[in-house]
Amino acid sequence: SGAISMVLPEEGVPLLIFPPETRAWPTLSPDSQRIAYSAPSADGNWYIYIANANGTGEPRQLAWGWSPAWGPAGLLAYTGCQAEDDCGIIVDNPDDGQAGSLLTHNIDDTSVSWSPGGDRMAYMTNIMGNWDIMLLDTGGGVVQLTYDTTDEGLPAWAPDGSGVAFVSNRDGKWAIYIASPDGQSTRQIVDLGAEMPAWENQRLSWAP
Repeated sequence: SGAISMVLPEEGVPLLIFPPETRAWPTLSPDSQRIAYSAPSADGNWYIYIANANGTGEPRQLAWGWSPAWGPAGLLAYTGCQAEDDCGIIVDNPDDGQAGSLLTHNIDDTSVSWSPGGDRMAYMTNIMGNWDIMLLDTGGGVVQLTYDTTDEGLPAWAPDGSGVAFVSNRDGKWAIYIASPDGQSTRQIVDLGAEMPAWENQRLSWAP
């Protein structure tokens, strides 16, 4: 279980928004006024919720899905299904009352990170038999960023768009790497150690 808190950098004191309960993958709206997150319902399925960042009011259930990520233009990306066997990354305007658009077709496409311009998304997928990073153009088209037979995941765009950070166990231990968006250069920046339990359900963020 997990609480959702917000910390103002100038104050450094966590503000408890939601008490400990099963909630995951919190993501702030571009104006920082709302939070989207995932939580399980009584039916055992995960749903996306939208709530006020100050904790007032009741959260609104948006759709069935998990791992939401709010983009700079106000669109919300998450992993979900629009039909029983049609699942993948969905991009939705959470305020128009309409269903979102399904952009990929693998239920294990997840952990979206938006580029600063909002025109591309990095995500991880295990469609190749191990986890890799893909770059998805919102106008159409997917490019594979990593090709190692080890696991690469939890992508996070640099605030200036110059690179994509991710975790990998490619050298027999976990570490954070940065790759250029064209995939031509990759460098290790942080050693994370030999073990990283439940890493697939975590999130890597790159602060401005």
